[in-house]
Amino acid sequence: NRTKKMASSPGGLRRRGGGEEREIAVDEKPVEKMTKMVRKFDMYAKVKEEYKLPAAAQASSHVNTATWCLIGLLTLSECWAYATSGRTKEHMVVDSTLGQKLRINMNITFPALSCSEVHVDAMDVAGDYHPYMEQNMMKQRLHGVTGLPVGRKVEETANVFENKAFQLPEDYCGSCYGAEEKARDCCNTCEQVVARYSVKGWSTKEIRRSAEQCKREMTNPLASAQPGEGCRLSGFILVNKVAGNFHVALGESVVRDGRFIHQFQPQDAPGFNASHVVHSLSFGEPYPGMRADPMDGVSAIATEDHGTGLYQYFIKLVPTIYESPKSGDTFWTNQYSYTQRFRPLAAHLTGKRTEEPPHAHHAEASKDHHAHGTAKHSPVATSVLPGVFWVYDLSAFMLELSPTSTSTFAHFLARLCAIAGGAFTVMGLVESAFGHARKSWASVGGSGSGKKSGGGGGGGGGHAKSSL
Repeated sequence: NRTKKMASSPGGLRRRGGGEEREIAVDEKPVEKMTKMVRKFDMYAKVKEEYKLPAAAQASSHVNTATWCLIGLLTLSECWAYATSGRTKEHMVVDSTLGQKLRINMNITFPALSCSEVHVDAMDVAGDYHPYMEQNMMKQRLHGVTGLPVGRKVEETANVFENKAFQLPEDYCGSCYGAEEKARDCCNTCEQVVARYSVKGWSTKEIRRSAEQCKREMTNPLASAQPGEGCRLSGFILVNKVAGNFHVALGESVVRDGRFIHQFQPQDAPGFNASHVVHSLSFGEPYPGMRADPMDGVSAIATEDHGTGLYQYFIKLVPTIYESPKSGDTFWTNQYSYTQRFRPLAAHLTGKRTEEPPHAHHAEASKDHHAHGTAKHSPVATSVLPGVFWVYDLSAFMLELSPTSTSTFAHFLARLCAIAGGAFTVMGLVESAFGHARKSWASVGGSGSGKKSGGGGGGGGGHAKSSL
């Protein structure tokens, strides 16, 4: 009866003997085979048993969360890189724009010079001299102790000696205030009064304030600046695009007999403190994203050891053209590097003793600002013109900067797809590795427990054999 019952089962006949079971296959009907095949067919993938466990589902959830976070982070990074992508292509060409003007922008503070003592002069190798180039300058008086602004910022006018708009009587004869060479000499302008005083070797500091001619021509409110104040100079000047210099120095700037001369009394030289702070100095029009200029923030303060003297900055300009990628505007500017040196005033002028004789003359100082140096020199006491000279020279080559894009929109989309696919692939491999490791660990634990239960089953099998 037991054999018939097993034979009637769809799985076939099972026979127990010798401690093992053997299955006897029984032919199935075609309808049953078709029904079984249909049941096995499933268009949806089945979830593996190990993933149905709570721990596996929790681990899989963590991996998915990490995958989406990684995809979001990489996508945002790629979008930012594409939006700001682009590199600047540099190309060197011969500069053929020498006929243009060079714009020099400056913002400089002289903490120990009053605004009446600060004036900008320029000259170049073409032989053009430009004294008092202050038409586009603003001057701000500064308190001598606190450095705070005094009064309002004043727009400087052109040199009063070059622009006289005063109508005087034809028989007008101004006084020379004791500096006449002859009894009937006339000084009708402040310049003539100052020139007569210079010939006599007298100081012109007081006569500039008290002379009627100087008072009449003194239309600039900065003339009321008191000694000991500071001055902040800001604005720009336009010069020829050739090598040259601009400077702030002691004395009155005069062009005489084809030479540029600074007239001053030697006893005034030690009191001309040329300490300065360069807030900004640029050449040309800066373009968006341009690096800060090298001289921004440079300062030089006279000390008691060396006193005042000649400060020189030797600047090498590289003309640069920049084309904006967004607006298409073209910016003409200049990049530069610089070196500097300081030459203190001679000891015989400052009143200090020195073992070195003063071998240089003041005229040499006026020529020295054309010289070019490459490094700081040790300060040696010489007879120099106190002031600050910025000596510039232009390179014969021009640098063209044109931004170019590093990728196209198609490449951007391809990278986004690569990010998504790569992240899912890598995380899938990680998840699969953890799953196999978990399965292997579970099988090792299950096999150990199976050995223990198998020993008990063997005893039961022997009991069944004996009963048969």
